[in-house]
Amino acid sequence: MDHKNNPTEPTKDGVVVYCASSQRVDPKYLNAAHQTGALIAQAGLRLVCGGGAMGLMAAAIEGCVEANGCAIGVLPHFMIEKGWGHPQLTQCIDTPSMHVRKQTMANLSCAAIALPGGIGTLDELAEIMTWHQLELFTGPVIIVNIDGFYNPLIEMFKKMTAEKFMRGDIIPAHIVSTPAEAIQLIKESR
Repeated sequence: MDHKNNPTEPTKDGVVVYCASSQRVDPKYLNAAHQTGALIAQAGLRLVCGGGAMGLMAAAIEGCVEANGCAIGVLPHFMIEKGWGHPQLTQCIDTPSMHVRKQTMANLSCAAIALPGGIGTLDELAEIMTWHQLELFTGPVIIVNIDGFYNPLIEMFKKMTAEKFMRGDIIPAHIVSTPAEAIQLIKESR
């Protein structure tokens, strides 16, 4: 694993994947994460993620590496010190804070995918959607709604829009059902 304090040059061939580090989840979510990592590699793109060694994050990294792809993990220094980084990462970028971590992941990416996750995933998704609305992040933001996992959140977005708390009529994210649909959408946007 290559450790760097800062990426040398931001590139836009990464796909940032937000997802859970929990391992106590239904295997269908782990399988979807593994497939997402593999599909990113097969599309000639790089996986950018939080770099964790557990849960969906680990499954995405392993799927990418097994498909001969490049998996970049972006971890705040305290996580690296605790040994939370996945040992199969192609590159591990060490950041001073969670805020810098999120900005670095976005800087490396041409698109963002949210797989099922907890509050950390929700935080990252909300922030990248906000950046997208403000045109600070111009690539597609994609929610992979596996078996309706995100249905309650999608309903909340619709309510926000109907009540005029969000601009326009459109949620600032694409909603798809499978990792394959997400990667196809990214390919079409490039």
